[in-house]
Amino acid sequence: MRFWIVLFSSLMLTSGAMAQAKPTPQPGVAQPSARQMHLSRRYVELTQSDQMEQAIRGLIVGEANADPSMREMPAEDRAFMVDLATELTVDLMPQMMERLVPVYARTFSEEELTALVAFFDTDLGRSIAEKSIASTPEANAAMMSVMPQLFEKMAARVCARFGCDPAEMRAMMEGEANGATRPLNEKPGN
Repeated sequence: MRFWIVLFSSLMLTSGAMAQAKPTPQPGVAQPSARQMHLSRRYVELTQSDQMEQAIRGLIVGEANADPSMREMPAEDRAFMVDLATELTVDLMPQMMERLVPVYARTFSEEELTALVAFFDTDLGRSIAEKSIASTPEANAAMMSVMPQLFEKMAARVCARFGCDPAEMRAMMEGEANGATRPLNEKPGN
């Protein structure tokens, strides 16, 4: 389960969302202009890469290696799952990217979209987009490396409030992150 959750959240890193400027939502803009849609589509096109499949495979392999249920699979089955997830994700990327167009068109002003397109339409912009995509698996691993600290701090604070054992809480949280579940009516530490 963790494998799929992290995979899909990680795809957002490769989705053209690597703009350096923080987006400025347009309050009350329910329907972006045709120009915003055009610029948004161009931005999405410019931030894609021929390295996308390689980056996606790297993310999927990394998550398969980190997921205990995937590690326990026979190598042949794990390879099948990695190949299948990569193939299906790559096949669906055009649809995912197309669905980002109206999101970016609503989020960024026409001026911001014009600046993004102007930047990513340069050699430097394309280089940054390529490197952003290529570094996604490593960036994902770096972000995931702090999860044990998050679990530890969260367990301590939750148990300070609810009177449970932080070690048990952390084990439960790590289990859930790796796909294990507990009954909905079970409280922490029970």
